[in-house]
Amino acid sequence: MFMRRYHSPKDYLDAARDPATSAEELRSLAGSVYDFVRYAVAEHPRTEADVLAALIPQQIESWYEQQLADALVRHPNTPAQGLRVLAGRLPPVLNRGRNHDNGLRAGIALCDNPHTPLDAIQAMLEDRHVSTDFRRMVARKTTRVDVLQFLQNDRSDVVRKYADERLVAGVRSEKQ
Repeated sequence: MFMRRYHSPKDYLDAARDPATSAEELRSLAGSVYDFVRYAVAEHPRTEADVLAALIPQQIESWYEQQLADALVRHPNTPAQGLRVLAGRLPPVLNRGRNHDNGLRAGIALCDNPHTPLDAIQAMLEDRHVSTDFRRMVARKTTRVDVLQFLQNDRSDVVRKYADERLVAGVRSEKQ
């Protein structure tokens, strides 16, 4: 298959964002030295599961690593095992720490992703680094009944209250 020639970082980025880019070319672009190109590959709808799994950062601390984790969590092709790995690496940024906004967003999306194994979510939410504020946000935003049921037993009264309210509201809306 013909692969494009790249002359500048913008050429790499344009290729990673191009809807016509093949899965094979995206696989090649995933190895780019440019963070922004790897991020664009993580967002591309044609990126295959094994490529997405290979893009998972070894640690999630920096703004870029958090943003990449968020893109991977939201991608429909990210495999369950990749979501499990992300759940294990996200806890250090699941608090109101400085510059953790992308990590919080990734964590909430992970808890709402129907492909994330429940035991991985449970382990993540029980991690000592994960703040009550984050668990409260999950209780207020997730649509997963199994996650809300788990949060009904949270160590925080506030988190339990939100989980209970969401479950009751969900039951009411299903009956209507």
